[in-house]
Amino acid sequence: MSDDVVKVRIVTPDREIEAEVPYQDGMVLLDALRYVREEIEPDLTFMYSCRNAQCGTCAVMVDGKPALACDTPLKPGDEITVEPLKHVPVVEDLMVDWTYVTEHLRRLAPVAHLDWFRRRDPEEAEVLHELRSCIECLCCVAACPVISAREGVNPGPTVLRKLAEESIKAGDTFTPDRGTVYGCTCCHTCEEVCPKDIEIPGKAVETVRARLREEGRGPLDPHDEVGKLAVETGRSVTYEGESFLERYSGTHGEGDLRVMFFTGCLVDYRLPHVGEALVRIAEELGFELVVPESQVCCGSPLFRTGQRDRAEKLAFRNLEAFNEADPDVVVTLCAGCGATLKNDYPEVLGERFEWEVMDVTELLVHELKVTEEPLEYPGEIKVTYHDPCHLKRAQGVWKEPRRILKAVRGVEFVEMKEPDRCCGAGGGVRSGMRDLARLMADVKAGMVEELGVDVLTTVCPFCEYNLREAVDRRDLDVEVPNLTEIVARALQPHARG
Repeated sequence: MSDDVVKVRIVTPDREIEAEVPYQDGMVLLDALRYVREEIEPDLTFMYSCRNAQCGTCAVMVDGKPALACDTPLKPGDEITVEPLKHVPVVEDLMVDWTYVTEHLRRLAPVAHLDWFRRRDPEEAEVLHELRSCIECLCCVAACPVISAREGVNPGPTVLRKLAEESIKAGDTFTPDRGTVYGCTCCHTCEEVCPKDIEIPGKAVETVRARLREEGRGPLDPHDEVGKLAVETGRSVTYEGESFLERYSGTHGEGDLRVMFFTGCLVDYRLPHVGEALVRIAEELGFELVVPESQVCCGSPLFRTGQRDRAEKLAFRNLEAFNEADPDVVVTLCAGCGATLKNDYPEVLGERFEWEVMDVTELLVHELKVTEEPLEYPGEIKVTYHDPCHLKRAQGVWKEPRRILKAVRGVEFVEMKEPDRCCGAGGGVRSGMRDLARLMADVKAGMVEELGVDVLTTVCPFCEYNLREAVDRRDLDVEVPNLTEIVARALQPHARG
């Protein structure tokens, strides 16, 4: 193929078209589609209007990901595949049914009881402004992993955004369907593909869930039990054996860098060996690891399910632990904890929360320079990595885990098909809609099975639990450790010689 053309493969439910389009400076995908229709296939059907990323009608799948055709730049020599949006009825070729949103709203029949005299506070007005910037392109619907796993559980981010908009405008009470609202993992995939960068999980999903709690109609019973448990005991999970904090609260290791370890509930109560791996790393690499006994649940499961009032109580309790530790940096081994400390705590605590928070992989790569250490795994293993949603999309951390794995001798690292596809553990779905979480995890386990790896690793205890169960259901001989454990093994003196 000549470098001065773009090869476009158009795949529709009824046919497949392959075309070479002459490249022009500044060309976008919409230009290429128009050329195909005008010069090659005059009956090719697709939609567009404004050509300026404002109407949303030109959205299509581009190499498997949803995007606006008018906002997808092309380069000479590009080869791309274009398909109609997923999860939306196709009318013809690349044209989908744009009544999707109104039809779902009609079926849900939400009822708003307006308070005409209530003044909207500035924060609500700001959220409403962001929500109303939606152009209803349905890119988020096409990308949603929940809909991909089970259509009908969740009408999609666009509809949830509309419900949030109406709930704010109502001002008094608002009654959407409960099942609809809680079938979202808050994975941020919708936000990642949104051409308007709308924070749908935080500004839409959590807004509606919080409104349901205010009305006494939410959260789901399992979520409420978790919320009560967290406030009463300081932990969102039940106790099983001796906790990590009971054994390791205090200070470990020596060095100039003072690191506070925020354990999180699962490491403290269910996976203490993961915390022990970090203690070994501190002793081996030489930094001071402080583990305050007074720390409690970060509140992530509560923030995500609309129990903000309860979550804020936990945040203020943890503020005392941070002040007590007075660290240079706070480290987490849980993606959910890290995202909550980085994103929710500054909003709740304001300037009182002054500490830098790092995921353990950020600490290892950027502060401790672990990839410059002679890392050697005791044996040889083939490893793949699952990107936790609350680490890659909510924190922007995805390169560091790969840098670590690629630096360990004895580890053959291979990427799975969709490493950042949600496993279904987040947003209260695992606790409130377990069958859906299993379906989503089974998709990931299938990808792991295709690779024939020895190890599936991640940096989120919730993902770890969900994925381990999925691997076991397939009877795969695959270990599912936290990445911290792999580093600890590779740092042991016997491993390095």
